Amino acid sequence: MPYIPKDYYMICDRCGGQYRRSEMKEHWDGLWLCAKYCWEPRHPQDFVEGIPDNQSVSVARPDIVTGIAKTTLNGAVAENALTAILTSATGLEDKDSLGIVMDNGATHWTFLNGDPATHTITLGSPMMGAAADGNVVYLPSLNNETWQ
Repeated sequence: MPYIPKDYYMICDRCGGQYRRSEMKEHWDGLWLCAKYCWEPRHPQDFVEGIPDNQSVSVARPDIVTGIAKTTLNGAVAENALTAILTSATGLEDKDSLGIVMDNGATHWTFLNGDPATHTITLGSPMMGAAADGNVVYLPSLNNETWQ
């Protein structure tokens, strides 16, 4: 094997063969491979970029099931209030969810904070708006019983 200046011998990282530097190519992953047998171009699928697909909903609101248990308010509830009086609190327990329909038509979803001693309940979050006497209170955790 004759000496060729600046064309030293290298070992192929894939097949282990000995080749001159002029017969080697650096692979995209940093390996030095023989150009004759082992080197291959990078696959085009490595360069594919995903397209963002925003699947968020612009206005997300909970559905009100028609068979959901409900009762009514027995007295008005002011904005930022933390208590409300219900027509019936039978079956309600601590941490049960409930939705109070406010005067603006929106439903304030919260939870019962503590067991109701009487028909007066403590809300888990302050009312977002006022609710008049007789407004509907949805009780989704009471297995579709309907109260009036």
